[in-house]
Amino acid sequence: MSNVKNRHPIPPEIRRACLMLGLKAEDVTAEAVMRTWEQKLLADEHAEETDVNMAWFMNAAKDALVIWLDATK
Repeated sequence: MSNVKNRHPIPPEIRRACLMLGLKAEDVTAEAVMRTWEQKLLADEHAEETDVNMAWFMNAAKDALVIWLDATK
């Protein structure tokens, strides 16, 4: 279970980071962030055209979520 639910308000930038990775903000965990981030990067890696901007945004979303989750423990 998430350490977020009912304990900390979820900032808008964290909600956006969750949307970028396709996660639900109320149920996000560090494990889910890392797993989803890796899956999305691998999927993009196999695409014909790699969008560097998309990879940058996914990395930034992952970093923001991991830092926020660590701070809300």
